[in-house]
Amino acid sequence: MTAFQPFDRINVTHEWGVLKEAVVGRVIDFRIPEGVAAGLPDSLRFLPGRTRRELPRWAGRLWSDADPEGYARSVEQIDGLDRFLTSRGVVVHRPRELTELELGVYGSDRDRFSMQTFVRDPMIVVGDHVIEAALRLPARFKERFGLRPVFAEAVSRGARYSVMPPPSPVAVPDVAAATGPFLEGGDVMVLGRDVLVGRGRGGTASDADGARWLARLLGDGYRVHEVPISDQVIHLDDGLTAVREGLAVVCREQFVDGVPAPVADWDLIDVTLRAAVDLLAGNSLVMSPGEVLVDERLTGLAEALTERDVTVHTLPFDAVTAFAGGFRCAHHPLVRELDT
Repeated sequence: MTAFQPFDRINVTHEWGVLKEAVVGRVIDFRIPEGVAAGLPDSLRFLPGRTRRELPRWAGRLWSDADPEGYARSVEQIDGLDRFLTSRGVVVHRPRELTELELGVYGSDRDRFSMQTFVRDPMIVVGDHVIEAALRLPARFKERFGLRPVFAEAVSRGARYSVMPPPSPVAVPDVAAATGPFLEGGDVMVLGRDVLVGRGRGGTASDADGARWLARLLGDGYRVHEVPISDQVIHLDDGLTAVREGLAVVCREQFVDGVPAPVADWDLIDVTLRAAVDLLAGNSLVMSPGEVLVDERLTGLAEALTERDVTVHTLPFDAVTAFAGGFRCAHHPLVRELDT
């Protein structure tokens, strides 16, 4: 954590509130599972094209050995995000590294595969409620352990804390048929009393049971909207960023039933499905209403935002997005304030 002192109250009511405190992921080395040598299963179709091409030939090797340049740049880019937010006065927490015992959970001793980069997914914050989520992909089950100190600190500050039932592990090719409930932070967007929950047709992340679980937890004060999304993306936030009330970046192609009603009549900046998958073009980090951080490669998006009086910051993030996560995926807010 930075030298800044955390705020008294955990509180996230809108996607576009002023970011005051957040968790930022960390990059850890891992061994590419040997099973992908013959090709990636359909359950990993959401990965960017370049990653799908490279992973089979990296099978059985440490990431740092198979792609030392990419690994080093991923570390630098995530640490660069921490530095950027800290320089803007945001209190930043980082997950602790997983232990050897934790890395061995939900997988073979030989694989020990996991990531801690995309902290958006194993946790959800709605209001003052911190939720330990249930991830569908077996290798990601263990990510919750590195965030437990953050959860404990939030509880010490009065946050409500709920833990979803941990799912039973299944083989990666069988995840679409796994039994939930599953709910991942990348599928959850808080728009005041309206909460969107993405439900992917690819069966790799949240499901209808997860959306219903969240609705029961939050109670009648919230309206939880299930949003069906394409099997080409893993999460709702691959193609949706609420920049401020009335303005969003969207990938229309990912919404199989159309743009969700709570944002459908907003001013919408369109990005293509290919840009959403390969560049995470719909996955930006909102600093405050009308102020965002985007990948430096997305010059067209930056121009479209600037034309709408949005303040745009850019950083390199290409090494991180190779694993299907952008700036929103790599952080999770603990405190957002609408009024400063």
